[in-house]
Amino acid sequence: MTTYQPRGMYYEDMEIGYKVVSAGRTNQRSGTLWPLPGLSGDWNAIHIDAEYAKTAGFGERVAHGLLGLSIASGLAMQLGFIDRTV
Repeated sequence: MTTYQPRGMYYEDMEIGYKVVSAGRTNQRSGTLWPLPGLSGDWNAIHIDAEYAKTAGFGERVAHGLLGLSIASGLAMQLGFIDRTV
């Protein structure tokens, strides 16, 4: 009988300086970037109001910080080092 061998790593398997290279990823307002307020409930004007964002020092709307974390999690899964080990 063959059993599945996870290709992921556990925390104790990782060493300081461990690096990986992932595929590129482009996010656009019409893609994955802007449904996040509806999912998170964070309707802060800096994320959704282009006119407000122009006056807030950024010049345009700013993505939610957790979007970056979500993308990193997905890329980690695609790379395989958290496959069945999280």
